[in-house]
Amino acid sequence: MKGKVGTLVKTMNLLNSLGEKGPMGVMDLSRSLDMDKSGVSRVLTTLKSGNYVRVLEDGRYDLGLRIFELGQILQERMPIRRALAPHVHALARDTGETAIAAHYHKRRISYLYDVIAEKEIRMGGRVGMSCVPWQDVCGKAILAFCDDDYILDCLKFDKVSGHSPLPSRKSIFSEVEKVRATGYAIERNRDQCLVAAHIPSKHRPPSLALMVGGPASRITTSDVGRLGELVKSHAEKCIESLGWPTESNA
Repeated sequence: MKGKVGTLVKTMNLLNSLGEKGPMGVMDLSRSLDMDKSGVSRVLTTLKSGNYVRVLEDGRYDLGLRIFELGQILQERMPIRRALAPHVHALARDTGETAIAAHYHKRRISYLYDVIAEKEIRMGGRVGMSCVPWQDVCGKAILAFCDDDYILDCLKFDKVSGHSPLPSRKSIFSEVEKVRATGYAIERNRDQCLVAAHIPSKHRPPSLALMVGGPASRITTSDVGRLGELVKSHAEKCIESLGWPTESNA
C-alpha cells in the first residue's frame, strides 16, 4: 500500500510540473521531481494510455486532452463559478472592459470565470490559469485582507518552494497598506492596467476576488479610482449570491 501511495504522489507531482512549467523531457522531469528516469518513463506511459499526457513532435511531454476535458467538466460543476458569473457579466457591462472572477486556495490564485470586452483592443481571457498570489493583482487584493502573520507565512512558504520573483517584506507591506486604504489592488505596466477587489466576508478568510482590466492606453491613471470603486461595489453584491452572511442576516 505504501508503494502505491508513493506512486500516486509522484504522478500528481509530475502532472503539476507539466502544468506549471510547460512541456518537459524525461531527463528534465527526472531532475525536477528527483525520480529516476525509468520511474518517470513508467508513470508517463501509464498517463499517456489514458490521454492525460501527450508526446510532442520534439519528444517532450505535455498535458493531454483528458486534463482539458476534466477541467471543462469541473468548471460547469462549480457552484461558486455559477454564483459569480452574473456579477462578472455585470462588471464587464458597467465598465466596458474585461472582467474576471478569481479564487484563492492553498496559496494559489486560479481564474474561474471571465467576460471579454467587446472592443477592438481587449485583454485576453485567463480562465484556467493559476499562479502564486504575489504575482497577481487578485492575489494581492485577497492577501491584503489576511492577517500579517499569514502573509509572512505565505512568503516563507513560497521562498522554500522556489517561487520567484518574490517581493521583500518591506515592499509587501507597503503594497498591502495601499490596498487596505483604498479597498482595491492595482497593477499597471506599459501594456495593461488591472484593478481587483476581494469579496468580503465577516466569518471567513478572504478567498475570492473580482478584477477588471484592459489596455493601459485606454485605462488612464484618472480612470483607476472609478474602476476601483465599481469593482468593490460589484464584489459586495456577490455576498448574497454566495449565500454568505450579511450585516442584516448575520
